[in-house]
Amino acid sequence: MIDPPSNIRALQGEQTLEIHWHDGRVDRLPYRFLRAECPCATCHHEWTGERLIDPESIRQDIRLDAMNPVGNYAVQLSWSDGHSSGLYTWESLREIGGRAPA
Repeated sequence: MIDPPSNIRALQGEQTLEIHWHDGRVDRLPYRFLRAECPCATCHHEWTGERLIDPESIRQDIRLDAMNPVGNYAVQLSWSDGHSSGLYTWESLREIGGRAPA
């Protein structure tokens, strides 16, 4: 199990979620990329993991409207397109951060 980030903040002007991990790693996840990685059953098939949302359908100007902690294991992100059902676990954010575009 991965420890929660030491800091997580939305950089609205840059459309980026910045995550600071306890080991010193910092991930900067563009909103559009992060929205496309939503782990909910509407966006990714529950059993196969196949992406169901077309990344091209996500608006370029997508905004992060809210972040709500879920226990000590995840964060729920609410997006300007009305989507808010995805729970991003610390493990999934760490994995997504390793694939984020530079």
